[in-house]
Amino acid sequence: MTLDALREAIGLEPGENSTRIQGSAHTDSRLVSTGDVFVALPGENTDGHHFLGSVARRGGKVAIVSHDRTEILNQGWATAEELDQLTVLQVSDPQYALGRLARAHLRQLRAQARGGTGKLKLVIGITGSAGKTTTKDLTKQLLSTKGATVAPVASFNNEVGLPLTVLEADVSTEYLVLEMGASQPGDIAYLTDIAPLDVALVLMVGVAHLESYSSVEALAAEKATILENLGPSGMAILNADDPRVEAMSGRTSGRLMYFSTKKNTPVRITDLRLDEAARGSFLLHTPEGSAPVQLQLLGAHHVTNAVAAAAIAHVAGMTPAEIATVLSNATPVSEHRMNLVHLADGVDLIDDAYNANPDSVRAALDVIAKSGATRRVVIVLGDMLELGETSPQLHGEIGRYAANLGISVLLTVGPMAKHIESAYSALKRDGESHQVMDATAAGRLLQEIVRPGDLILVKGSHGSGLWKLAQEIEERGRVR
Repeated sequence: MTLDALREAIGLEPGENSTRIQGSAHTDSRLVSTGDVFVALPGENTDGHHFLGSVARRGGKVAIVSHDRTEILNQGWATAEELDQLTVLQVSDPQYALGRLARAHLRQLRAQARGGTGKLKLVIGITGSAGKTTTKDLTKQLLSTKGATVAPVASFNNEVGLPLTVLEADVSTEYLVLEMGASQPGDIAYLTDIAPLDVALVLMVGVAHLESYSSVEALAAEKATILENLGPSGMAILNADDPRVEAMSGRTSGRLMYFSTKKNTPVRITDLRLDEAARGSFLLHTPEGSAPVQLQLLGAHHVTNAVAAAAIAHVAGMTPAEIATVLSNATPVSEHRMNLVHLADGVDLIDDAYNANPDSVRAALDVIAKSGATRRVVIVLGDMLELGETSPQLHGEIGRYAANLGISVLLTVGPMAKHIESAYSALKRDGESHQVMDATAAGRLLQEIVRPGDLILVKGSHGSGLWKLAQEIEERGRVR
């Protein structure tokens, strides 16, 4: 993209500079290298503008900012000499500019593909209250066997992560896989405006992020907006096992395909079996035939994710045998998602601590209950965030669910997680339960609780910090 085109993409007058930009786009100054574009965003702990000097010293070429040169100099964020090394573009909202830049870049990639100088075939969007990241990871592993595939790292699924992912694609990219999250009304529409989709998949509707929505039905309506910008040639892929998702068929003018683990849909499974670690094996069916799959991923809930990814792969032209081979060899890619770690003294850790909502916590508890049928299990559960007024009730339901599964030891972490512990202890009189307020206290207590041969599950919303605890457990290599 030329500097003129970049200016126009973010809403500025084009100017008269046809210099071509060869670098990447970043919002983290530590990632900037020669020729890159830096977008200065406010962060959780600091502001990107504070690092403009560092961006210049690292060889950055363009900085998209919301403060003028005078303020940048007065605040000491960069020297005059450093600013002179950058093309500084001032806009009212750098985050919005990032989205506009990604939209223009994707439009250019599609034009290049039509003209024969690019290879982009499909832009794929995945949404749902749970399972998005695993489905995205499986989809990338599948499509990468067909051609160059770009997909988000971790859960880059919001108004910053999605455009950064789009900007990673280039003329060699054949498949662009995007994860689309919704934390407030309008999020999905904003993301699909940046990246109009060829394929849109909806996994399920639960109660994650319910804090920002009036009801589960309102959340379902938000998820359904991923289908609305599909043209007649687009493909909507829906989970027939979720009634709210199945009912979204009227929201698209594109083609429609269902997948299921239970029903006779075009992409489906039969002969499902779970081993002692809750790993699924099944016969996968697509309109092109069938093939057996043996998943390596822990948890029955990953069967749905695998079938969803298989549906995308089928649309991309993969055969059942090709899909089955990849799924049977697929491993966890993103951190803190049902990752099994073997520690000293026969202790095993299942690290599922990246995020949590009632649906995903139940799924993780199902895994631990089956895996721990012959051993002592220790469950560490943190706060589930963004659940709104029903949060105490939903946490209490998890406590009762854990008790009914016969979980041996429960440790809850955080002010809301106390409702899990109290509900658990009310039902599980012979179980052992503990409640602490933070991950540091949980780490100290675990060293007293855990015995050789135990199985540990760590799960909580990202903001609870339990992913750090899971990392510490793994780094120590043993818990005594």
